[in-house]
Amino acid sequence: MLEEIFSKILNQTATDAEKSDFYRSLEEDSERCDLFLQYKNIYAVSNCKPELRNQVLSDRFERFWRRIQPVKQHQLLNLWVRYAAVVVVTLSLSFFFQYLVFTDKSDATFIQKIEYTSERGSVSTIHLEDGSAIWLSSGSKIVLNKNAEGEMSAQLNGEAYFDMVPDPKRKFTVDLGYFKVKDIGTKFNIKAYPDETVVCAALVDGQIDLYKCGAEPILSMKPGEYLQFDKQSNHMAISIQDPAIATAWKDGKFVFIDKTLEEICRELGNWYNLQIIIKNKSLANTKYTSVIKRTTTVKLVLEMLSLTDKINYTITDRKEASDIVYIY
Repeated sequence: MLEEIFSKILNQTATDAEKSDFYRSLEEDSERCDLFLQYKNIYAVSNCKPELRNQVLSDRFERFWRRIQPVKQHQLLNLWVRYAAVVVVTLSLSFFFQYLVFTDKSDATFIQKIEYTSERGSVSTIHLEDGSAIWLSSGSKIVLNKNAEGEMSAQLNGEAYFDMVPDPKRKFTVDLGYFKVKDIGTKFNIKAYPDETVVCAALVDGQIDLYKCGAEPILSMKPGEYLQFDKQSNHMAISIQDPAIATAWKDGKFVFIDKTLEEICRELGNWYNLQIIIKNKSLANTKYTSVIKRTTTVKLVLEMLSLTDKINYTITDRKEASDIVYIY
């Protein structure tokens, strides 16, 4: 039954095989995906505070569950289609901040915490209580913390766009491990995947300060500036770049400006949940410039790139792991 597998997924009791089959079914059945999101929201609300676990909420869920039974079964989508973008999710932190609440009893400091991971092939929007919003890119994870004084911090693994409402009373920092980014009422993009050697930040509007140690910032960024930090050499470089390039993913586009095939394959692999192997190493440094919709299938993306250079490829379908694309 759907209710059983939904509960297993949300309670983290599903086996790896059940998770694999379940998320594949969401890609193949948009109706089931919508139902799961409704179930997930109701689940979050029902667990956020004891006083909300009342008959009204119970009746609401029962009406929802009766309405969606039985679920219509969809046929398996074509292999290429299932690599396209899956879903855009909007969540309200007002629910989840109450759901994941922790109290440090040693000093009676009240801490609110949320961890959210965006599924592969999706862009998720998280709304904060003050009207600020965070867009989370495919395969990214963010942990948000808020203390009793209203100070907020975030740990990011992946890519996110921050649209923060100016508020002098709020302190908001993004901790990237190598340095911290302090928001001053602004719009900015950060790309910090753990398996990539470079951390990037683009400032759209306002101001952000970068800190390493101490109270004084090591760098202040202005709108239009683009930061690249090499984790291996510990080197920072600032250049001028149109912010629309860095934030194009939020608007459903791949923007490749003089990017190597290796860089492009890394981005495609992350979005479509694929492992891409360039067998012909001479192609790895070939550069491309292109703008492509993210709802485009990976096959079509590769076909478009091959218009510039002859690219041959094969796709190996795997049931228990991400599929593999070989380029030669």
